[in-house]
Amino acid sequence: MEKFQIISVQASAGSGKTYSLAKRYLYLLLDQNNDAEVKNIVAVTFTNKAAIEMKYRIINYLKKAALLLDADNFFCGLKLTKNEIAKRSITILNSVFESHDNFNIGTIDSFKNYILKSCAINIDLSPNFNIEQDYSDNLLFALSIFLKKSQTLESLRKIILRYLSQYLIKDLGWFPRENIYNEIEKLFKLLSNTGKNIKVYEDIDFKNEIFLRSKLILGKIIKFSEIFSELKINSHYVKAIGNILKGGVTALASLDIPIRFAYKNLGYKKGAEINTRANKLWNVINIEIQSLCDFYMMNYYSVYSNMYSNIILEFDKQSKKEGIVFLNEINKKTVRFFEENNNIIPEIYYRLSEKYKHFLIDEFQDTSLVQWIGIKRLLEEGLACGGTFFYVGDAKQAIYSFRGGKSEIFNTVLQEFPIKNIDRRYLMENFRSGKIIVDFNNNIFSKENIERFLSEIYKSKYIKYKCYFEKFIETYSSPKQEVHEKHNYGYVEINIMDKNCKNDVEKIKQKFISYILDILNRFNLDDIAVLCRTNDEVLVVSTWLLENKFDVESSQTLNIKNNKFIKQVVSLMKFINSPIDTLSFFSFVIGDIFTTITKINVSEFERFFFIYNNENRSEYFCKAFREKYKDLWNEYFEYFFEKAGLTPVYELVLAILDKFKVINNFPNIKVFIMRFLELIKDFEIEYSGLRNFLEYFDNLKDDVYIKDAFCSGIKVMTVHKAKGLQFPVVIISSLKLSEKNIKNPYFDDSSDDIELLRLSGKITKFSQKAKEIYDSEKINLLLSELNILYVSMTRARYEFYAIVPTNKSTNSNNLILKLIHNTSLISGTKYNDDYVDSVLKNDIILDAHFGGYKDIQMYLKSVKKTIIDVNNIRQKGLIVHYALSKIVSLKNKDINKSVDYALRFTKRRFLFENVEFIREKLKKLFASKEVLDLFLFDSNNIHNEKEIANSSGEIFRIDKLIINKNMIIIVDFKSSNHSDIKNENQLKLYSSIISEIYPSKVVSACIVNVEKFSIQNWFNFKC
Repeated sequence: MEKFQIISVQASAGSGKTYSLAKRYLYLLLDQNNDAEVKNIVAVTFTNKAAIEMKYRIINYLKKAALLLDADNFFCGLKLTKNEIAKRSITILNSVFESHDNFNIGTIDSFKNYILKSCAINIDLSPNFNIEQDYSDNLLFALSIFLKKSQTLESLRKIILRYLSQYLIKDLGWFPRENIYNEIEKLFKLLSNTGKNIKVYEDIDFKNEIFLRSKLILGKIIKFSEIFSELKINSHYVKAIGNILKGGVTALASLDIPIRFAYKNLGYKKGAEINTRANKLWNVINIEIQSLCDFYMMNYYSVYSNMYSNIILEFDKQSKKEGIVFLNEINKKTVRFFEENNNIIPEIYYRLSEKYKHFLIDEFQDTSLVQWIGIKRLLEEGLACGGTFFYVGDAKQAIYSFRGGKSEIFNTVLQEFPIKNIDRRYLMENFRSGKIIVDFNNNIFSKENIERFLSEIYKSKYIKYKCYFEKFIETYSSPKQEVHEKHNYGYVEINIMDKNCKNDVEKIKQKFISYILDILNRFNLDDIAVLCRTNDEVLVVSTWLLENKFDVESSQTLNIKNNKFIKQVVSLMKFINSPIDTLSFFSFVIGDIFTTITKINVSEFERFFFIYNNENRSEYFCKAFREKYKDLWNEYFEYFFEKAGLTPVYELVLAILDKFKVINNFPNIKVFIMRFLELIKDFEIEYSGLRNFLEYFDNLKDDVYIKDAFCSGIKVMTVHKAKGLQFPVVIISSLKLSEKNIKNPYFDDSSDDIELLRLSGKITKFSQKAKEIYDSEKINLLLSELNILYVSMTRARYEFYAIVPTNKSTNSNNLILKLIHNTSLISGTKYNDDYVDSVLKNDIILDAHFGGYKDIQMYLKSVKKTIIDVNNIRQKGLIVHYALSKIVSLKNKDINKSVDYALRFTKRRFLFENVEFIREKLKKLFASKEVLDLFLFDSNNIHNEKEIANSSGEIFRIDKLIINKNMIIIVDFKSSNHSDIKNENQLKLYSSIISEIYPSKVVSACIVNVEKFSIQNWFNFKC
């Protein structure tokens, strides 16, 4: 393998980034010229899903190599024979399986967490610190401490009063505490992406200072107006001065300043005499107005900065006290750790008991400066010791600038390491999309088209802004993508809506649904992905699809709080917690869960509630319901009221699921129920109580989604969620490109500390510094939007559709029209049987979205039903074995109650299986006297699922072991017909081990066939 220390790989969409990373990883391990081990390599990915996929690929290729299977020339670059590769692959696999912790493939945050854990004491952290995601409670607590201290400390009191005087006037009716928290939280999130501290300002009263400066400027303008009559200046200046004199200090303080005051020189009428005194005074006014605007821009948020600095001190104290590090802080703490400990690298390696030499980073264009600083120190050490750095990315796919991503790092890396053996590579072949789609994107995102696009939208400003366009042009200067000849297919349709259409939204909806109906003639639901720009748009599109009875998979439909069955279960829990909660009880009664189990039409319950409501009874609804439906109440609700407050939440929910047969009646919601139960388990680690859980669940925001759900609906997601994924068909329901407004406060990270700036169009008129920052940021935002567009338009494999809205009421500034030459487009041929065999059937593609499920799905289509039946039999066998393990002895016990007891535990263990069948099976089994006799010994003499070890240390598990005075019985339960010889050998082995433990006792063994409800064989052994 080549000996380049740094390899930079620019990989356009669909060009095989994950493949390249996996190949690099394995070549480092397999090449005979390298001394790399698994523990020496660190592979960093952008998401957990990407890490899982990369691990999957690496293990998969190692398995293929170890078994001498065809790996599609993956290892052809190695100067090794197949047998040599196989031998080395086996060694690597053993290394991975024996020490999986050294398989360092994960996100950059997880890697930094690992580093922090090893050196926690150096940054004054407990070595056992916990990482938590939800910081809101601690931030609220810190705010409360700050507000409490402000009552006695004058310095803090001043900050609060300045905040109120500056903002309360503008926001009458809001709650200051809530507003402060929202602003502080915003700063906390944004600062976590920078790794820097916020600038603490001097003790400045912003409001008074602005009015003081405005008053001084107004005095000079009044003085200027005294010589006004002597001047022959243009009327624009006359009007501007008149407006300021009319508006006074307030106009200046609010920056309501006419644009003429931005002109450095007075505009005299033609032939007029120049007044030197007036020019000097005007120049002074001009400079002071510019200074006023600069001060306004740089100090508007000073009170926020000072307040944040004080609150975050309390936050850090509390977090340290609790031994907590929040996810948002990992990057910042790592950077601070490395900055303050210049010679810490050897100590890190000593504590980790390993040394990293080789680094691989995926999606490098989305790496933030704070992330890069943290890993760079380790990288420097690795390179100095002969290690390597391999990084992959694409500046056109840099869409995470809002998280601090800096795509320019991609090129500056090569300048930071003065190493000669550097290799720059370009992956330009697209393995994902058909030729028609690739050609379309090549034309749209070519350097020539981007330059034309920029010149059209900026026109007169193009020359002035050209310096800002360098990054823009450089990003889209890469060569056009190539396509393999076997990908000679694809279809693109761009539909620009009629500019004169009156109801644009309805027309878009109709067109969108017509696309779906047409596509379903050729593809399945789960082959279609709809990409949206915002979460709000996801909700709208999901609603359109659900209204038309299509199954949908989206962030909205995968939110368990939005699942109607979870809502119904929660409603019942709320009612159990508070029986006077009529709304919750009624919501449950009219829901699918209750109406399905009772087989009563929902209209009957609705009619009853209507009558109850009109009669305005004084009694609660639940009491009226109990009187009207006494049997239903006793059957389904009485039990829960008896157990209310006495049963853990997890047990209560399991009882609800069992009582109302939720899993049996609605099998498609298993994954939602499982996630709900996981949340309950998480809650019960630290807390308890139904009321507390309901409050906890109501407040959950980020952890309420199904993880890795395998759904079969149309996928609806934001472009950011689709990053790195591919789909057979992609639809963009509203194709837009627009200039985004700059959000305030603006983070200026050009110095050591972050400065919060107030940017606006008003300020840029008078401040050159503000204008440069403003113009640069506006163009950066446009580049980010174009990158998002590129990502969305390069996800499709076979067919791509986009609807372009033009109605001013829905999209007044859609620059996409200029980018696509303002024309609709239909290109290529829709998917058809002509290329099914050559493309689909023989070309299985791993889809990162499913983490490898899709290839399994394709293979399953050809699996014979008998194999699946065998799996079902085995699963039933496991269920029966588990149930039997819960019955130790039946001596002096009621068989029915013992079976019920076993069934209750089995339902919890096999939550999503119908286990009711074992009730009759166990009863029939115990009806056999010879089987029942095995359960009639004292429970002290019986051991279920007993583990035993032989002299070599191997562990075996016996289903049932009965140790009597002079005899030992080994019982083995079988659910199917096995080889008698195999069974006998197994029991001989068990018996020989037991005989060594009890040498004086006779050992007998039997096989109980649970399908035939009898003892199949007896074996007697004597030591």
